[in-house]
Amino acid sequence: MRLVAQSSQTWEYHLDQNEADILLGLLKQFPLNEMEPAQISRMGHDDQAAERQKLLAELLAEHREELRTLGLGLLAADKWEQRENGCRLTLDAGSREILLQVLNDVRVGCWYALGQPELEDFRPAAKRELWQYNLMEVAGYFEANLLEPEE
Repeated sequence: MRLVAQSSQTWEYHLDQNEADILLGLLKQFPLNEMEPAQISRMGHDDQAAERQKLLAELLAEHREELRTLGLGLLAADKWEQRENGCRLTLDAGSREILLQVLNDVRVGCWYALGQPELEDFRPAAKRELWQYNLMEVAGYFEANLLEPEE
């Protein structure tokens, strides 16, 4: 994935066909898992703390559903142009932000599902762990290319 053109309002990326297929697959499957929000407080276990935690979980679920809907909009034909040697993905600022949020959600969700390991020492032990680890890495690859494109 590489940035091929940029203006103040749009970014155009070239993806080889394999990259395009992987990115489209990630978008179609989002969200990959249900993530629970972090505990608001480790100290308070009163009724108000439980209510705040419940509200946070509901808001996170609403946000992820909205993000899923917006993420599916990234599959629209007007964003993808088939080329002989791959695809051209054209994003405006809003679409680029949505894509970054989806990719970050996938990356962080996989990391949580793996038990929040120290990644430099992590070795997947089971197929499911390998799958989650690879998704995390792929999402990170696309995030990095969106944020810091190679020259």
